[in-house]
Amino acid sequence: MRPLLQRSMFAFLALALSWGAAARAQAQSQPNVGYQLNRYEPTAAGEWSFAVEHPWYSSTRYFAVGLTLNYAHKPLVLGYKDSSGYTETQSLVSNQLIGHLDVAGSFLDRVLVTGSLPVVMLSQGTLVDKNPGEGSFAVGDPRIGALARIYGQPSRSTWSVSAGLDLWVPLRAMTDSLPSIVSDQSVRVLPKVVFAGVWRKLMWSGSLGALIRSEAQTKLPLEWSGIEAGRAASELQLGLRAAYYDQARRFAVGPELLLATALAGRDSFSRYGTSLETLLTGHYNIKDMVQVGAAIGLGFVRQPGTPDVRGLLRVAYAPTAKKEPDGDGDGIVDKYDACPTEKGVSSRNPQKHGCPVEVDRDADGVPDKADLCPDVSKGAAPDPDRLGCPLPEKPLPEPDRDGDGVPDRNDQCPAEPQGATPDPGRLGCPAMDSDKDGVLDPVDQCLFEPAGASPDPGRPGCPMADKDHDQIPDAADACPDKAGAPHPDKKRHGCPSVVEIRGCQLVILKPIQFKPNSEIIDEKASGKVLLAVADALKASPNIKRLRIEGHTDTQCPVKFRKNCKTYNQDLSERRVISVRKWLIKNGIEEGRLEGKAHGHEKPIAPNNATGWAKNRRVEFHLPDCGGTNQN
Repeated sequence: MRPLLQRSMFAFLALALSWGAAARAQAQSQPNVGYQLNRYEPTAAGEWSFAVEHPWYSSTRYFAVGLTLNYAHKPLVLGYKDSSGYTETQSLVSNQLIGHLDVAGSFLDRVLVTGSLPVVMLSQGTLVDKNPGEGSFAVGDPRIGALARIYGQPSRSTWSVSAGLDLWVPLRAMTDSLPSIVSDQSVRVLPKVVFAGVWRKLMWSGSLGALIRSEAQTKLPLEWSGIEAGRAASELQLGLRAAYYDQARRFAVGPELLLATALAGRDSFSRYGTSLETLLTGHYNIKDMVQVGAAIGLGFVRQPGTPDVRGLLRVAYAPTAKKEPDGDGDGIVDKYDACPTEKGVSSRNPQKHGCPVEVDRDADGVPDKADLCPDVSKGAAPDPDRLGCPLPEKPLPEPDRDGDGVPDRNDQCPAEPQGATPDPGRLGCPAMDSDKDGVLDPVDQCLFEPAGASPDPGRPGCPMADKDHDQIPDAADACPDKAGAPHPDKKRHGCPSVVEIRGCQLVILKPIQFKPNSEIIDEKASGKVLLAVADALKASPNIKRLRIEGHTDTQCPVKFRKNCKTYNQDLSERRVISVRKWLIKNGIEEGRLEGKAHGHEKPIAPNNATGWAKNRRVEFHLPDCGGTNQN
């Protein structure tokens, strides 16, 4: 498929270049007068786009018919060019309303055929006033086209490629009664390549084409003879589109961009031969039957036929093709799927079509899922009792995957060795450690209580006795009947102090005080408290980390009232740093200390005169709390 895609792209580029050269040669002769002014060409009826194609094929629907209303404001203006740019002098066509009758059909899930007939219902402007015929109801050039899918499915694949051709039938070549702004005098063709796809919620498409048409100029009244107006000529067209696509809710919303630049004529590849138009579009599908849409757009860089504002409305009868059942969702309908309950792949063999790819590692003709010996070929002498296995030369040992001496048929943990301490209640399994204290259950005398940092040597898996629950074992507690705190002095170790260990917190019984609105510690009021915290840490090497948390009340100086939250956050951070530096200075290792500031976000009392003092606080937490006396 890839060589075909490359050949198609090269053919398209060669065709565009050759037609571009032919168009330049034709431009040397006198151009025709009058051409189809409207530049908007609707996509196939039933598409999720207005101008940049995102084709559908017969796996989506077989046909669609619709109507697109196209309003253009100032699609043709008169002006002059000078050194400062382009200046508009008057509007030749100020308002134009066109109805496009659209039809489309697909077959073989690969070819899309389209048709569109423009009907000019309204034209207003200076040009129309001078030539009354220009404002009459008129039919424009019919367009027929075809696209062929080369790779992927635009509505299902991440990306796809289609190529095709559009052709316009010039009605003015058959009759002189048509207005000069609704029809060309010769055939126009547009070879093009379309890239499109859907990725998650993104529906995207891009198109590249070369419009080949005879050069023509605007028809002006006799009294304006000598004035040169805009021209039409062959051009290169580029379209880009992206949309948010919700398939379940059946809607799509997104922008479209159209860029065109002349390939021939006086303004080829110049600002005055280039147009850029953008559209913001939205589509909705009603019950998989009717497609409706609306769009609004602006013209930024303009040539004749590109309005400064465009509005579009669209409705199409576009019934979705009924999908045959595909139970396993592999893209192969059940009636052709040999394995309708298993996702598989396409195969020329009807008995394997839609079935999973069968893996056969030992290449003995027996798929792995049925092969009892998937890594050993059954050989020339297969075992009749064991599918896919060779006859054994000697009795085979019973399977024991974990190598623990317990055969798999009896092993309750066949993939895990039982180890040096097997579980007496589960054959072939290692013993568990229910309380995660490193002492296995068969020998743990406190099965659901961790031994902690001070295990009892006489009772494996149990912590030492601690009557006052201050996390200091009675054997080392100088005050075993009164909850206290660690202390370097053995005579005071575990005795009441201004600090206590409660759960996962080192609680201080007196607050740490600072100078007002400052991080400077009031040594006189708080030095003893901080010294007690330092003593507790020195006496508890098993406390590996201490987190200092700072809090404030909601007050702040008058000049910071507008940013009180920021001020208090900064103040609490500075106070945490100050306390951390004090502890380091007094012998606590820097790596054991960390900090966190909360500002006034976590009060413990109402933020009023009675609660402010409680909310201004420093707390000490033990982040490694769990199973040891660091809790």
